[in-house]
This record gives sequence, C-alpha cells and structure tokens, in this order.
Amino acid sequence: MNDGSYDARCRVLRDLCPCRNNRNRETEVWREIFNKALGGGFRERDQAAHAIGTLIDKALRSSEWREVLHQCNDKLDELMLDPRASRLLLAQMKKHGHAHRGAAIQSYRRRRRVLDMATPAELTQWLNGQLRLSGRHRIEANDPGAQRLWRWQNHRVKFQPKRATRDDELLNKAQRYLPHLFGH
Repeated sequence: MNDGSYDARCRVLRDLCPCRNNRNRETEVWREIFNKALGGGFRERDQAAHAIGTLIDKALRSSEWREVLHQCNDKLDELMLDPRASRLLLAQMKKHGHAHRGAAIQSYRRRRRVLDMATPAELTQWLNGQLRLSGRHRIEANDPGAQRLWRWQNHRVKFQPKRATRDDELLNKAQRYLPHLFGH
C-alpha cells in the first residue's frame, strides 16, 4: 500500500474495499487504510474513504466486520475530527443512497451509535447510564432480560440494518424485558 507508483497504490486501496469481495480483516491493514484517508493523495483518500464507508456498512450486518471497526475505533474518531477526511467519507456515504450531506451525517451518527453497543456488556453499560443505576442496582450483562434485549437489538441490526433504533425505543424494550428496573 505504501510501495510503487501512485496509481498502483490507488489500485491496491480500491482492491482492499470489501465491496470488491475483499475479506481482509487484518487490523494493521485497516489502520493503514485509515492513515491513507487522513494523509494520502486525493485519489488515495477517496479510495480509502470508499473502503471505510463500505466497512461501516458491512459492520452493521456482520460481527466479523464490526470487530475490525472496533479495532480501528480511534482511527475513525481521528478521521471524523479532520474536516477534509470526514468530508470525503461523508461524500462517499452520500453517493451510496443518501440524498444530502445532512442525511449522511445523521446516518453516520446512527450507525456509529449502533456499533458502539457491540456486546451485551456495552448495551448494559448504556442502559445503566440511561437509568442512572449504580452499585448493587446495576444490571449485569448475564441477566436473562439483558440477554433478551441484546438478542432483540442484534436481530434489528441484522435484519433491518437501515432502520434507526431510537433511544426511547430501546428503553421501551428494556422496560418490557427488564420490568423490575422500572418499578412497575
């Protein structure tokens, strides 16, 4: 990815995109793709942004790709803080079905929030924060109700990846599966 001519490097980045049936999930390769999105030439940044946008889409449907994205979480944050790199990523997301830049930003935020809760422990941590539970009142990841809520969310992400899951919707499901937390 760093050797050869500029055109060869751009071809390598294009070929590493998951939309081209690339199954490379090596963290170091993806970290280098993020580096190219931040500091490469224009075509390199564009190819890297396309690959990262596809990675985000794949991560919504696949736990293997989600793990790759989690390993590069710090790089994604760094990319979104850079105005030039984030503009390219959002433009790539816009090309793939979003009507305007604002929709791309909303889609990114929604997808990011779903990806932030990749395990039952992260879901229960979010739930404990929302309900302000602490000490012995905290819900644990191995609680049967929490496991059921996790399965519901996982099913939603897998079978309806483009549908947004709002916080209030998740809390309503939590109230259904964990009624003892809500005092009813």
